[in-house]
Amino acid sequence: MKRGCNNGDEFCFTKHDDIGSAAAEDDSEYLRDCYVDTGDLDVLLNCDNSKCVVIGRTGGGKSALLNQVSAQCDNVIELSPHSLSLNYIANNNVISFFEEAGVNLSVFYALLWKHIFVVELLKYKFNITNEHAQKDYSRNIRKILCKKDKFKEMAVDYLENWGNKFWLTTEERMQELTQKIEQNLSSSINGKMAGVSLSAKGAQSLTEEQKKEVVQMGKKVVSEIQVRELENILSVLGEEIFNDKQQKYYIVVDSLDEQWVDERIKFKLIKALIETIRKFRRITTIKIIIAIRQDLLDRVIHISREPGFQEEKYKSLYLHMAWSKSELSELINTRINHLVRRKYTKQQVAVDEIFPTQIDKAPLIDYLVSRTFSRPRDLIVFINECIASAAGENKLTAHIIKLAEEQYSYDRLQSLATEWLIYYPNLFHIAQMLHGMPSRFQLSIINEQWMEERYLEVVSDISDVKIDPVTKNLDGLYTSGANFNSVRNLFFRELYITGLVGVKTGSSSTVSWSYSGALSLASGQLKPNSYIYIHPMFYRALCVTPRNITK
Repeated sequence: MKRGCNNGDEFCFTKHDDIGSAAAEDDSEYLRDCYVDTGDLDVLLNCDNSKCVVIGRTGGGKSALLNQVSAQCDNVIELSPHSLSLNYIANNNVISFFEEAGVNLSVFYALLWKHIFVVELLKYKFNITNEHAQKDYSRNIRKILCKKDKFKEMAVDYLENWGNKFWLTTEERMQELTQKIEQNLSSSINGKMAGVSLSAKGAQSLTEEQKKEVVQMGKKVVSEIQVRELENILSVLGEEIFNDKQQKYYIVVDSLDEQWVDERIKFKLIKALIETIRKFRRITTIKIIIAIRQDLLDRVIHISREPGFQEEKYKSLYLHMAWSKSELSELINTRINHLVRRKYTKQQVAVDEIFPTQIDKAPLIDYLVSRTFSRPRDLIVFINECIASAAGENKLTAHIIKLAEEQYSYDRLQSLATEWLIYYPNLFHIAQMLHGMPSRFQLSIINEQWMEERYLEVVSDISDVKIDPVTKNLDGLYTSGANFNSVRNLFFRELYITGLVGVKTGSSSTVSWSYSGALSLASGQLKPNSYIYIHPMFYRALCVTPRNITK
């Protein structure tokens, strides 16, 4: 079968061939037939294992892993934060009033998650899809529970009072619950501060004495939110309803990295979600699994930090995704074989029959992986670009791979800028300051003249200077009393966070890359004799010189 091949060989690539999609939601065929198990799936499916917060960078396989949970288990509830419409809370005037006044609403946010999970589990367990099914459930649930146990009776009362419309969408139930809490909060204020505007603007107009009073009233209402019935319901779920050890139930929450709620409350909601997951760990037949980017988790932990907060209690929940070179090699092999066998031949195809064994004297897999963040998405996109450049050929030569690398490198830089758009909106343009630089250079060669000249070359393309920490920092070059060393160090520390550059802080240290799990750089770690390494993924996009120089 030639399929457009010009040389008469049985196999050759066509322009429409690929080894899968970059996004897991568009990659169903390859995820089904070519999933590479790194051992993480067994950990997630084990309800006795506490790891349930999947952490990794964009494109690291988080969604693909959660997809496998749904594919391999019978009782899986998939929740998207987009379907919850939690902006209803962010735009709620009463909630905004108490937030702006300084009231800690973390208990309220945790209540929302707990209520959502409890109702979703019972709705799934008893197939509550309409009002008739709801009435059947209400009758049967009391038969299941022992009426002599007043705590279990209180739990049932809670479900009937707060979740008496199970068949509604999750969004509708969430809004109903929020409205009930809103009434309690507004009543506490109206009784003592009549005339005060219950809005963020109204809170800003309060005196310090009034704010203190609001905080005290808010604390009282929030503490009452911790209804005993909802605490008891977890015991009821574990002891009476979800007590069959052979029946495991999973709730999967993905897309937390996306724009599903206003940034004003996003971090607080995610932190409350993680805290709620910890509470559900007491039910050994239920496991709530979420996926989150490492940088977003860092912000959740540090921005929403409270007095007495202990990060250690969360770490047992974390499952860090990381791919070894051998696992990435297996991913290429498996997908290439699937493509070739599905479209051309049933025989097993060795990768070295299609790829060169070396590129620039480096083993093939070393060359390919070095131009990725060691994550599947990069590798899939790179190979797809190579295949597109090899249409009509039966091999991916070193020349074809390098030709494809030009477009791949540019696209990856665009992708990196998109990935960090919220935090560094001008990253793509700022990256151009490294255009034509050597792949490795000592920090001391970056002087004030270099920084100013390079910044002037890109500044006309930059927007929203003040909301981007990189450009805001660079603007400091033109203020009186600016410390150039501080500006320079912060510039490269921010680029390091994104993965655009790696850093070797001293002669005895190794090169550190943020995407490999290395810690953030402290302000004093960068020295004039430190070395900056531009990531090979961006060599072609930035016309980086692959050679080393020092001052």
